[in-house]
Amino acid sequence: MRHQPTYIAFAASAILLLALGLAACGDDAEESTETGTPAASTPASATGRCVPGDGPPAEGSGPSGLEGKITYVRLVFGCQPDVYIMDADGSNAHAITDDPALDDESDLSPDGKKVVFFSGRSGSAQIYVMNADGSDLKALTSASGGDTSPRWSPDGSKIAFSHSGNIAVMNADGSDVKVIMEAQGSAMAAPCRAGSFVGSWSPDGERITFYSAVIGSGGNNTFWVCAINADGSGLEVLVSEPEGGLHAEPYWSPDGRYIAFRDDRDAPCGAAGGECNYDIYTLDLETGDQTNVTNNPKLDIEPVWSPDGEWIIFASNREDPNFDLYIVHPDGSDVQRLLNDPDSKDSYPSWR
Repeated sequence: MRHQPTYIAFAASAILLLALGLAACGDDAEESTETGTPAASTPASATGRCVPGDGPPAEGSGPSGLEGKITYVRLVFGCQPDVYIMDADGSNAHAITDDPALDDESDLSPDGKKVVFFSGRSGSAQIYVMNADGSDLKALTSASGGDTSPRWSPDGSKIAFSHSGNIAVMNADGSDVKVIMEAQGSAMAAPCRAGSFVGSWSPDGERITFYSAVIGSGGNNTFWVCAINADGSGLEVLVSEPEGGLHAEPYWSPDGRYIAFRDDRDAPCGAAGGECNYDIYTLDLETGDQTNVTNNPKLDIEPVWSPDGEWIIFASNREDPNFDLYIVHPDGSDVQRLLNDPDSKDSYPSWR
């Protein structure tokens, strides 16, 4: 199977596959679906385990003074992705999972002590939690259907996640699972009622933002950025225009006023001809204004706010076709590469 765009690029056709827990990746090196250029290959052992040829990731080069820790997912092509952790300036990066199966979409707990992620190590996509040093791994879900996109609540007591495209919330120990948005499977699903993936919680813990999509034939897809109360009430469409555009990966700012998200409105990726382009946008929840933050002809994806709201971290292929991590101020100034790791794709950051 081709490497799915869970960690290569967001591709519309992959949403429902992920929702069904079918996003397992093959061991063979593949061509990048985002750039059309060959991805670097690495050998595999006789047991199928990945053997990265170039050792650990390169050291970061971010500005001094950045505080906290960042988890992210590192994919060495020809292998399966693993969860890594590093200092906020990009230094001291090291793996905290090392499994032949897919480990993806990690999220660092608010106190920095735990990491939640989804993995295919049991044969289907399930949610796992471990200490931030990689110890004491525990499975939190085991139901059929596939569980992805886990996100901690601000107080660390709950985890929101996607179960077969539904939005669900459970206690941090995996108990008391409640579906708060049941997805409609039809191509005629109502706005924000189609197969969905969690973005983040609001800083007050009252609401959850997510993205939802109807996958149509011939590239006729519909995407929404949405929000819902943690009890399942108050469903709201936040971004739906331009119609047919990709609006995905929403993440709430620490002050609760803005949501950062990925968008292709400036060069639609489903359009015939031309070059596909994703940019990071912000939505001002008070005014409704939407602003292109990165405004770059390459692919900028997976935005997450820094804890102090001064930065947005994101993945981009603007200097490396395999994707590195960058930071930018919310006004679009001072873009800097945080992690220069040419041998892999680095994605899905989480900053605490």
